[in-house]
Amino acid sequence: MTRRVHGGLARARVELGGARVLAENGFGDAAVSRAFHAAFRAAEIALLVLGETRAEHSEVVSAFVRRVVRERSLDPRAGRLLRSLYNRRALADHSDATAPAAEARAALDDAAFVLDAVEAWLAEPALSTPPAPENGATRRPEKPVRRGSRA
Repeated sequence: MTRRVHGGLARARVELGGARVLAENGFGDAAVSRAFHAAFRAAEIALLVLGETRAEHSEVVSAFVRRVVRERSLDPRAGRLLRSLYNRRALADHSDATAPAAEARAALDDAAFVLDAVEAWLAEPALSTPPAPENGATRRPEKPVRRGSRA
């Protein structure tokens, strides 16, 4: 693994540790948000290893599920949990209701699962080695042509 990959995963672990401190001190909303960001960083690193980047949180989540979970055999639970954390983070950040302590603890557990799954996936070169570029491959693959549309 490269220094950037190691650094990104280390930063994800720091984010998760910060989320844990927030949860332990009664800041459930902030803990949920930080837990998502920890898992999000791991997802970004997984995509980076495959030579892809995305600009928006939602794009990272979608690309992670498609490219890493479906195409590269990462545990499907990691994809479901990342999407769930994304939704819970939005509620925590934009809702007037406060996230209960149990929700914060669940978010911590879910983010830890995603980080652990990505680290295990990265340790398996048969799954995480990027494909050889073909004819000017881009960071973002072209969208497939829809049925019934004219090319």
